[in-house]
Amino acid sequence: MVDINLAYTAPINPPGASPVLTPAQVWTGLQYKVRRAEKFVPVITHCEVLSEENAPSSSSSASSGSDNTNKTHTITRLATFRAGAGPKGGGTVKEVCKLHPPCRIDFVQEDGTTIGNYVSRGPEGELLMTYVFEWRVEGVEEGERVRELEGEFAKMAKLAVEGSIETIRKIVRGEIEMN
Repeated sequence: MVDINLAYTAPINPPGASPVLTPAQVWTGLQYKVRRAEKFVPVITHCEVLSEENAPSSSSSASSGSDNTNKTHTITRLATFRAGAGPKGGGTVKEVCKLHPPCRIDFVQEDGTTIGNYVSRGPEGELLMTYVFEWRVEGVEEGERVRELEGEFAKMAKLAVEGSIETIRKIVRGEIEMN
């Protein structure tokens, strides 16, 4: 078994992006992503929430950017990855998602694989989104296959970050309904 660690960061509001997203809109979108990951991450085909603990009592909307809670809470879900993709090359994975408002969500899978979604600011105050991955890969040892997997996972990380930003933007524009 090997651990593959990598991260990818993208600007949330690059030049020409419309609409310009606020931190509250991004956070609301990330909260929704926990429940409906298939709308955000191309390699996820289905997401089912199994349980919620310390869930916020208020509802919020990406278009209004409202968020009335700063409580950390936990959502346990099943995420199904398309064949040949995801942490195990497809299939369904149970994840415990810890939401730390307003800027961090940690996803921990049963095998210890961990993914972090972070919203931060750069040196000029620009909003950034970073996903950090620690993939635990069974049946693989150091060598050429690890380098291949690093390349595949780097592409997947880029798609996940950029896809999430674009989906949040579509929600704010009213092109995707939060249901």
